[in-house]
Amino acid sequence: MFDRTAHVYDLLYATVKDYHAEATELAALIRERCPRATSLLDVACGTGRHLQELRSSFADIAGIDVEPGMLEVARGRLPDVRLELADMRAFELGRTFDAVTCLFSSVGYLSDLDDLTDAIARMREHLAPGGVLVVDGWIRPDAWWPGVNVHAYANDAAGVAVSRVSRTWREGSRTTLDMRYLIATADGFESLEEVHVLTLFADEEYRAAFAAAGLDAQVVPGPMGDDRDRYVAVAP
Repeated sequence: MFDRTAHVYDLLYATVKDYHAEATELAALIRERCPRATSLLDVACGTGRHLQELRSSFADIAGIDVEPGMLEVARGRLPDVRLELADMRAFELGRTFDAVTCLFSSVGYLSDLDDLTDAIARMREHLAPGGVLVVDGWIRPDAWWPGVNVHAYANDAAGVAVSRVSRTWREGSRTTLDMRYLIATADGFESLEEVHVLTLFADEEYRAAFAAAGLDAQVVPGPMGDDRDRYVAVAP
């Protein structure tokens, strides 16, 4: 996935994401439901940018991710934080948290409802009583754009310039993001390719996965626009 391009991930998304604003909104959402919350686990934490912002609201933070390259960046950013290489469908940290989050549509990388159900179950097992689970879904099936679409991002800072162009399309419940990167530094150019396949889960599938974990999911506004939903549940 992003392992080969982890070193430019934050540079690219700095053009479209306000991590500080997202973390502030997320912390408020969690505290509305669990005012005493002091610990948080971020599943699919990536480069740790959300955790970096969230640590001012939660004294005890941790993260897991399946990509070694992303975790390497996160560990450089958060050297004192527990960050584990783990699959969201099968992780076990041996403790619980007041909040568990899975942000930026990371669950879209799961292949089917069984995978989604397993992942939500693992997150639920890491929730303390009264804890809050927040999961950002991938694009809703009815909101996916027809045909083949093209997108581009570009940014530069600190002697690195990067551009990414992509073609995206849908086949059934599978969406393909075919991406090409061009990275420039004083030493020259680097070209990279990635193909990401994400699943379009329906609302009833998200709710079924939460229900299987004994949770009642509610949809609330999320940070990624009107074409994808944020699911929130509180553990009994």
